Amino acid sequence: MIDIYSREIIGHAVSDKHDTELIREALFMAYENTNSKPEIHHSDQGSEYKSQDYTEELESKNIKISMSKKASPWENGFQESYYKGFKDDLGDIRRFNSLGELVEAVYLTIDYYNSKRIHSAISMTPKDFKNEYENKFKHLNKLSSVSGC
Repeated sequence: MIDIYSREIIGHAVSDKHDTELIREALFMAYENTNSKPEIHHSDQGSEYKSQDYTEELESKNIKISMSKKASPWENGFQESYYKGFKDDLGDIRRFNSLGELVEAVYLTIDYYNSKRIHSAISMTPKDFKNEYENKFKHLNKLSSVSGC
C-alpha cells in the first residue's frame, strides 16, 4: 500500500499466494502504521481487489474504491513505478538460498525505499517528506492557536 502523497510504502505483506488475504494484511498494516484510513483506495483489476471480502472491508470503512480500466497499467502508475524500482533494488531473486533470506531482503528493500532512497518526484526519501509535512502541519497548528491583540 502506497501513500501517494508521500510515496511511502505504508502497508505490505509477504506470502506464497497472491490472494485476498495477502492484500488484506497489507491494508491492515497500513491502517496500523498510519492510525487512519484512506479516503480512496486505488488498485488494478486484480481478482483479489475485486473480491467480496476485500470490497466489503473497504466499504465498511467508507473508503471509495477506484480501479484502473482493464489493460491500462498507466492508470495505476504509482504502483507500477514502485514495482519496477522495487524489482531493480531487490535484484535477482535466484541469489537467495532460502525463503527466509528472500523475505528478509524484501523487508530491507522496502525500508531502503522508504528511508534511504531519494524519490525523484519529491527530491527526498518518502519518510523525510512525510516528516517534513507533519512538522509544517504541527507548526501551522501552533501558529493558528496563538491569538493576536
